[in-house]
Order: sequence, then structure tokens, then C-alpha cells
Amino acid sequence: MKRCSISAPFDPITQEELAWILDYRNANGIREVVLVPLETGTASLADRRKMLKMAAAPYRHLSVSDRPLENGITVPEELQEGERIVREGRYDKSARGIRKELAERGTYFETSLDALCKPRRAAHSRSVAGVCREIAQVHGMDPEQAWKAGILHDITKAWSDETGKRMLEVYDPSRLELDEKTWHSFTAPIFLKTVMGIQDRKILQAIRTHTLGDGCTDLDYLLYIADKIEPTRGYDAAYETQLAKEDLKAAFDLVFKEAEEYRERRNNG
Repeated sequence: MKRCSISAPFDPITQEELAWILDYRNANGIREVVLVPLETGTASLADRRKMLKMAAAPYRHLSVSDRPLENGITVPEELQEGERIVREGRYDKSARGIRKELAERGTYFETSLDALCKPRRAAHSRSVAGVCREIAQVHGMDPEQAWKAGILHDITKAWSDETGKRMLEVYDPSRLELDEKTWHSFTAPIFLKTVMGIQDRKILQAIRTHTLGDGCTDLDYLLYIADKIEPTRGYDAAYETQLAKEDLKAAFDLVFKEAEEYRERRNNG
């Protein structure tokens, strides 16, 4: 057989699917395999086509098209299930050639958020991301970088203490001495870097410092502030929001002080 098309949502293509496609080609003596993304998917057809081309680039016998051939087949459904797993945060299961693209573009950040966090926490993270983006624009910061920090900052918040402990024992055992409620700010950067492939050090640092407030960059200050003042918290933070747009460090100092005073009142009954 000279040519054959293979279709799937490819939303996105996984390493397992790619291996199956290559094995199918070799087993059937096919000269060229044409990869065809189906119309429906979470990511746009244009984005999925682009990712397919990146994944296929190292293989001269693979190409990408919008139209299946007459003798086309479909990737088995059980393999397509892996695409959902990637969309839920397991970027390490995607085809190797697109992992960097997924991390940098954030194509599935929100589906990962919904899969890994409870609805209320996901809503909080979206709200934090919106505040981060809005204030970042005022200060000439990178609004997309700020949005990413906000949307991802609580990505491991739903983990059990035992799961968090296991990760910290391997990667950062000194953090185990801290309150368990802060562990997610340390497990999140580890998960984001090792599983989702996030390499932006500023984002990882902002997330790492967002509970203790021990950061020192504008993005650190911004995420800390947004986490405390975002609208779903349910209290009037108009003054803090306006101050953050005028003076980020002054707003951080104020919000940090308010948080300390709140914890003190709570602890004293």
C-alpha cells in the first residue's frame, strides 16, 4: 500500500498514538501515512493541525492533511483516551515533539485546572488569573505570563497530604516542616515542571511564594495580591485593587499585613 490516512481528534496527539501509527505503517508496508485531525476537539482545528505537524516533523513518512483518503482508518478508541489524559494535565503523555508547545501556549491549562481542582477552586483560580492579567497590563508586565501564574497557582491544591508529602520527600523535604496548608505552593511548581513541562522560572517562583509571601519580584507580588483580593473571595477589595494598579509593592505590603492580622485574629479565637 502506497498511502493511507489515519484520523483521530489528535486533541492532542499522544506518544502512544504516534508509536501505534508508526508500528501500523511498518507492519502494513505503507509508504506514507497521512494524519487527519477530526473536526471536533477542545483545541481549535488550526492548533491541532499545527501540533500534528510538529509531532510528525521528525518522520519523513508522515504528513498532515485535512482530508482522509479513501482507504483511511481511525486510531483505536482506547488509544484516543490518552488524549483526554493529556488535556487533564499529563502533558508528559503527549507526543514528544509538542510538549514544549503545550507548556508555552497553555492550550489545555483550563481543562487541566477543571480536572485537577474542585469547581470552587477552579473558579477561584480563573478569577485570580483575570486579576493578574488586568493589573499586569497596567504595569507593562507580560499579561499572559501573569495569567498563567494565576490559572496554575493552586493546581495541586486538591491533593491529599499524603500525596503532597510523598512528592516533597523526594524533591524538597525541608518544606515538610511547614504547615500542610502551604504544601501546595511547593508541590505545584514541581508538578508543573516535571509533568506539564513548565520551564518559566518566574511563573514557578511566583507560585512557590504565593502562600508565604516571601517573593521578591513584581510577578511574585502580583500573584500574592491577586490570590487575596480576587472577587470570588466575597469581600470589598476595591482599595487594594486600585492601590495595586498604582504601586504594586505598596499593595503587596498592605495585603500581606492584612493577611497576617486576619490569621492572628483567627488563631486567637
